[in-house]
Amino acid sequence: MIRILTYIKYELKVFLGNYFNMFWMMGFPLILLTIFTIFFAQLRFREIEVEKVVIAYHENAFIPLSFVDEPKKRPDFDTLDRSTLETGLFEGTMLEKDRALEELGNDRIDAYVDEDLNLFINRNGIGQLIMDEVLTTTKQISSLRLPFDAYDFERTYVKSSDEKHSPIDVIFYALFAMISLYGAYLSGTIGNRLIAGRQTVALRNASSPTSKAWQVMISVVTSYLWSLFLVVVMVIYLEFILKQHFFSPDPNNIAILLAALTFGISWGLFLGTVIEKESLQTAAIISSLLILSGIGGLYSHGIRLIIKRTFPLLLKLNPVSLISDELLKVNMLGNYSTLRGSMLLLTGYSVVLVIVSILHIRRKKA
Repeated sequence: MIRILTYIKYELKVFLGNYFNMFWMMGFPLILLTIFTIFFAQLRFREIEVEKVVIAYHENAFIPLSFVDEPKKRPDFDTLDRSTLETGLFEGTMLEKDRALEELGNDRIDAYVDEDLNLFINRNGIGQLIMDEVLTTTKQISSLRLPFDAYDFERTYVKSSDEKHSPIDVIFYALFAMISLYGAYLSGTIGNRLIAGRQTVALRNASSPTSKAWQVMISVVTSYLWSLFLVVVMVIYLEFILKQHFFSPDPNNIAILLAALTFGISWGLFLGTVIEKESLQTAAIISSLLILSGIGGLYSHGIRLIIKRTFPLLLKLNPVSLISDELLKVNMLGNYSTLRGSMLLLTGYSVVLVIVSILHIRRKKA
């Protein structure tokens, strides 16, 4: 036990003495979290403003369309002016069909409703979707020969409520998934200290009676513990300093982060052993994490959607996508349907990478 603690103490001194690693492990994630919070936190629970749709309509469509807003009292439809209409979702005027379709074709209006309550649109949108639902409901009431009082005026199409999460949170989960892999910067240096010829200390380690497999595992465990400490610091900084609450008190978060840390350490170990030059190792680690995060949708959700349509298997195999998706499902949706499969896949990745790295190190003779 004392021997193990001595190795861990030595490895920690090596890590803490490398200011470059300290920046990438501690400074850079803190900067990223701060920048993302400054730019995106104000968007998290901002009320969505639905832009009014400009429409034209036949006289027969006036009454159904006016039902979008719940009436304070039943209007007198015999004396009501039907030439113009304005609700919380759209505004328009009564026009003949030919002129209305001409206006629609010239993009002067967004939709037209004819005398048979058929909807003509030139683009999709929230207002158009709600109009279609209102018109469909009206047709159903008419076909059943029910009075218009049968319409559900209690229904609200746009509702504000106290939300714990926001769609913008997807970006933060993708960012945290990338940060959880930053242990790769630590484990990427293990190969340099164990493969003779790369560093002076490597010759001493290679001539040590301790097996290389044991040295690799001690280094991996040390990297893991240090990475775990840094992730805890990131969570505390995010929750208590930046006041951004993304994590629910769900123990599954711990399992996800531990699996993510394991993969990050394994990935860095693999790149650090197969690539000889230290500069190339760092470049490979940085670029690979950026690429994996980009595929996962950190920089643009549009990229993720394109990949999902054209090559969905890539998202299912991408470790950053797995981590961010599971964090999102657990904390935003309370969904655990794919959690076990994702954890097994990440663990499988890690085991294969560690085994390949150990075999590669053992092949290098002093």
